[in-house]
Amino acid sequence: MNSLRHQQSGAALITALLIVFMASLVATQLASRAVFDNARSSALLERDQAWQFVLAGEAWAIEVLNEMRRDTTNPVDHLNQLWAQPIQLPPFEELPVQLSFQMEDLEGRFNLNNLVNPDGSANQQAVDRFRRLLRYNGLDENLVFAVKDWIDADIQPRFPDGAEDDYYSRLDPPYRTANRPMVSATELRLIRGFDDETYRQLAPWVTALPRGTRINVNTAPPEVLRILAEGLGEADAERLAENRPDDGFDGVDAFAQDPVLAGRELPQEGLAVTSNHFLVRSQVALGRSRLLTESVIHRSDAGTARVLLRRQGFVE
Repeated sequence: MNSLRHQQSGAALITALLIVFMASLVATQLASRAVFDNARSSALLERDQAWQFVLAGEAWAIEVLNEMRRDTTNPVDHLNQLWAQPIQLPPFEELPVQLSFQMEDLEGRFNLNNLVNPDGSANQQAVDRFRRLLRYNGLDENLVFAVKDWIDADIQPRFPDGAEDDYYSRLDPPYRTANRPMVSATELRLIRGFDDETYRQLAPWVTALPRGTRINVNTAPPEVLRILAEGLGEADAERLAENRPDDGFDGVDAFAQDPVLAGRELPQEGLAVTSNHFLVRSQVALGRSRLLTESVIHRSDAGTARVLLRRQGFVE
């Protein structure tokens, strides 16, 4: 009997220990889940707050661009205006947030979609400029044919180095030609003859905007100014950029009178001193959240602006 009672007591003790262990395990899991849920909720709240700062930066950029267009009867966009200066805001007392905004005139770049006119024909002026851009970057000028085929609506490859569905469908993995204007210059990576390295060579100087945009000679970097006329060297392009007035050229004719361009043929088609498409790069650090956002803003001639495209992360 005593032996039986000892066995029963031992079993009861083991059972009690198991119950205590299971209760401890459940309590630990509940506590861990609560900690995890709190951390997740905190992270989501921080990210939502950071996103609101991004939207506030876009609203600020839109207001600055609109105000500039409303305040002058002879609109000129140049690099000494407020929009072109990096904005680093002081820290907020209420929130551990760091903000910085940088705007860039996308019409200071070469618009790839200008290579093809709306009717499908080639824009020869744009083709000549893109050829120079390819040449000055040590690339094959004939790559222009593949880019035009990617944009135009037909399925006939251009001679000699164009490419349509017949080429892309044989790749691994296969895909089809876009046959429409580019949405992003990163599409170059998909086009015959281009790869990531080739794209990165051109990325700072090209963009993908609606057809018909012009190059702003007040904001274009030397690498883009150089492609505007045949025979310009690197030093010539640097001088063109340095010779710009502090408040920008008031017209393309004034730019064409620059001594660097004397005796050179400068086609003025597709050139301007104003712009309508701008890139806003926002960096927001709030707690443990980091947001890098690019927003493309279009400003109309009437002095209104809106966001056309927004993407998280910087496209390089």
